[in-house]
Amino acid sequence: MAIAFGYLTVLISIILGLGLAHLLGGIARSITRRATTSFYWPTLVWVAVLLILIVQVWWVDFSLSTQPRWTLAGFASTLMIPAALYVMAFLILPETSDMRATYFENRVWFFGLLVSVPLFGALQQYLVEGHVHRDFDTVTKAVGMVLALAAIYFAAETAQKILAVVGIGFVIAYVCAFFFYLPLPA
Repeated sequence: MAIAFGYLTVLISIILGLGLAHLLGGIARSITRRATTSFYWPTLVWVAVLLILIVQVWWVDFSLSTQPRWTLAGFASTLMIPAALYVMAFLILPETSDMRATYFENRVWFFGLLVSVPLFGALQQYLVEGHVHRDFDTVTKAVGMVLALAAIYFAAETAQKILAVVGIGFVIAYVCAFFFYLPLPA
């Protein structure tokens, strides 16, 4: 059982690691090119959110280590979350010098993928565990989806700034409330 998960988790870790590397490289690139980079603080807030989410996904996937049986569909659904986070990393921090313009160009795609992450999580639960959890964690993810949908719907810069502050507060509270300790396999 653990051997299978150890094998499967390599690809999950690679995808998450690539997303993490892109974000950290993008931050370093922006700092070294600070004379020509037009910084936009909501972009940096969402970069921080993505950094937290990437680490949180890697952290929580440990709870899958004792799954007795894996299928290709279950594994593919497990890869969807890291893949979405990886694409989000490129959307929020591409190789450009104007963070604000890029933010608004990619906003709908970025937040659309953010909406999809909990949906992919529910699909993963169903395909790997045989059911979707009905608990406070699921309700909290639904609230997060509403926030991401609001970021798609409300295009005004003021709304985006408010949602960035609310978003990082929400993600920090969520991770601290549910995933402060390493989740033990069931």
